[in-house]
Amino acid sequence: MVRVRRTQAVEALPRQVCVDRPAVPQSSDEHWAPDHVLLARRPLTYAGQLLVLREHDGRPIEYAPLAGMAAVEARYPVWALGPFGYVEPERDLPRTPAVFALLQSGVVRYVGATRDVARTFSSRRGLGTISRRDCQLSRREEHCRLNRLVVAEARAGRTVDLYLMGVGKRGPASARGLEQAEQIAAEIRESVTGSWHLPR
Repeated sequence: MVRVRRTQAVEALPRQVCVDRPAVPQSSDEHWAPDHVLLARRPLTYAGQLLVLREHDGRPIEYAPLAGMAAVEARYPVWALGPFGYVEPERDLPRTPAVFALLQSGVVRYVGATRDVARTFSSRRGLGTISRRDCQLSRREEHCRLNRLVVAEARAGRTVDLYLMGVGKRGPASARGLEQAEQIAAEIRESVTGSWHLPR
């Protein structure tokens, strides 16, 4: 996989990110993304793609933890029913509070905040693998919705890029870092409206 590197940040306009594309045409297996984007005058750094585990024929492997439990299915909202997939970040992520943004083809699709980036996008405890318990806890709603969203993009043959802006440090001060990250994420959401709505 080849990535064209850029070191200069780019300013986002509503509904898209302005980027300079390479002068040469891209090959079909090449993925390009800017190293930085500016959202609401805040710089976010490229942290790789969110990869989805696939079958041999290229289709994402999908599952629904509550499938076949009719009595349970009737009690839970659509976001808890799946289908979900196995998602993992392309690169190692820091264990610090941060603002994160998901972009697809340069368009801002989702902006959120987390106390621990690595844990949020982990394939074990984060949105990478959704368990039956996750489907039954309202505090895991964002993880379930984001997993469904990334898998839906993979099903359509598209990739999702992750961008981060670290806020604070890991440890006792992480609660303050999370509060600051949530405030910044709210400011970004107000100024950059993506066209991507989370699945119900």
